[in-house]
Amino acid sequence: MKIKLEPFEIQMACDVATRRLVENIKMGKRFSYGFKGSDEKLLYQNIMGCCAEVAFAKSQNKYFNGSYSDVYSRYTDADMQDGTEVRSQKRKDYNFLLLRPGERKAKYVLILDEGNFEFTIVGWFPFVKEMPERLTNFGHPNRPAAYKVDIKELYDIKDL
Repeated sequence: MKIKLEPFEIQMACDVATRRLVENIKMGKRFSYGFKGSDEKLLYQNIMGCCAEVAFAKSQNKYFNGSYSDVYSRYTDADMQDGTEVRSQKRKDYNFLLLRPGERKAKYVLILDEGNFEFTIVGWFPFVKEMPERLTNFGHPNRPAAYKVDIKELYDIKDL
């Protein structure tokens, strides 16, 4: 399923992403699992990740509440109000869903950023228990290990 964001939707995602980023800075938190990129990459990934959340909400005709924490505490709610988590990646030759050990047990949706604020809702996966057989560091010994779920293993988004 392909979704194109309109300018007002991009603006909303940017506003939410920058609020989340600033709140994390106030709390001394870093973005992502073992992230070691530049501030520019951090800002870009926050904005595009939030755009993917907006794209998912649009694809499902669901309300996007733009949630973030402004009370110096860890934000514990899911990306979407129904407990669904959204994961996004830039499209490349080989995409897959990456899940971190110890993460919230939930339904995870994979969304691919096609460029030009167009997104593909690929599918979803029920993360209900730890999966040691999927654990990998992707050949990077300094990167924390994570679970890898191939696209062909994702459930149809219509069945979410």
